[in-house]
Amino acid sequence: MPAPRRTSARGESQRQRIVDAALEAIRASPVADVQLAAIADRAGLKPSHILYYFPSRDAVLIATVAHAEEQLAEGRAERLRAIEDPNGRLRAYVRAYLPDDRHDPVWKLWIEGWLRSASREAFRPVGADANLRWRADLIETLEHAAGARGRAAGSTTAIARRLNFLLDGLAIHVLSGKVTPGDAEEVAMAAIRAELDAAGR
Repeated sequence: MPAPRRTSARGESQRQRIVDAALEAIRASPVADVQLAAIADRAGLKPSHILYYFPSRDAVLIATVAHAEEQLAEGRAERLRAIEDPNGRLRAYVRAYLPDDRHDPVWKLWIEGWLRSASREAFRPVGADANLRWRADLIETLEHAAGARGRAAGSTTAIARRLNFLLDGLAIHVLSGKVTPGDAEEVAMAAIRAELDAAGR
């Protein structure tokens, strides 16, 4: 029996095309303004064609953020481990976590997922998986920094949790234009140093 069209190689290629188009559209506009027509236009398709591959607009958005997080996670731990300098590794993590600018499409999608009750539950498993990966990378990075200081790592899980909360808040300020990505990075680095100093006492 031939494979269903939705799981064929061509189908996966079309799904990827739609996801890429959604990322472009979301970078250019507020998520609320990005409807199927805008995504279809960038993908060179008709809106009805998108609904052949995805059951709804929200399904497109969820697939888009899941793909984007997968791309961000791929090789991230290895790239961080390749940075021997503890501060350099911590800074690389912070830069990877925070939005590139106020138009960062992945962060715009997360805000959408967090705030919209209609899609919050569908976004939740994608967010939980992404959070676990980011948290694991931060814990390892903090342990490396603590070891370089000649100190026990302490409760790096609790520290990582607090720092991820801080980074989430900073990301929202970057997206709103209240702080620049560079300023957010420096605030985060100061908080990390303070956490490590307190843990080493």
